[in-house]
Amino acid sequence: MDNFSIISQSVKNCLKNNQAVVVITQAKLRKSIIEDLNTVNFDIEDLKGKGQIKFLDAGLFLSNFIIDDRELDIDILNTSICHTIDNSKLYFQEVILIDGMVDMLSTRGDQEAALSLENHFYGITLQSGLPIFIFASDVSGVSAEDESDSSIMTSLGNSIISTLETAGNTLEKLTITSTTTNNFESISHGL
Repeated sequence: MDNFSIISQSVKNCLKNNQAVVVITQAKLRKSIIEDLNTVNFDIEDLKGKGQIKFLDAGLFLSNFIIDDRELDIDILNTSICHTIDNSKLYFQEVILIDGMVDMLSTRGDQEAALSLENHFYGITLQSGLPIFIFASDVSGVSAEDESDSSIMTSLGNSIISTLETAGNTLEKLTITSTTTNNFESISHGL
């Protein structure tokens, strides 16, 4: 199964389950997803009107947050993404974010910004519980038929590991802060 099939099926599942979905991808993939949804009788204009589905152009969206042709302004990006998600949550209890910006940055060779954005998305996931699906392009030189599922599973596996590491680091920091506070209180009471 290729990226298109996986993403399109994910969108269909969200819509059938009355979940909102925000899809950030390039125009070609967006058009293919819309065509596929139309073939199975989803009224895209009605879904957009209800706010159940939102399509954002990955290139245009990213261009608003790039500083000095390289650095990604995570704070402004976060505000925009969270605003989009919050608007969807006004009408739908669950919102799924499908992202193609990490892949776009990675494909352009900007691994640092891609990793930063990916880590940021996992921070959003930890804070809000928002499910995020980040897809990756097929690796060149590898048969798409043989390896696309494997690439996506590897990407998802790495994402889960990254999320767990971030959660572990957060818990470790909280433990250190709590221990330091308790030690300070013990010393204060002893005086």
